[in-house]
Amino acid sequence: MYVVIVCYGCGRFLLAKGTQKTKRCPYCATRLKLVSAKKVAQVKTAQEASNYIRAMKRRRDY
Repeated sequence: MYVVIVCYGCGRFLLAKGTQKTKRCPYCATRLKLVSAKKVAQVKTAQEASNYIRAMKRRRDY
C-alpha cells in the first residue's frame, strides 16, 4: 500500500510506502514524519499513486 502526502515544508505532493515512518522531501529536504503529514490518498500500487499526483499537479498548475 502507498500513500500520497503533502510536504509540510513546501506543500508539494510526495509518494511514500504505507510502512514508512519518515520521508525526506526531494524538493526542500524537509524530513517528514508520516504520522503527522497530511495524507491525501491511499492506493494499492505506486503507479496509482503516481497517476494521482500527476492529476493533482494538473489541478494546482504546478
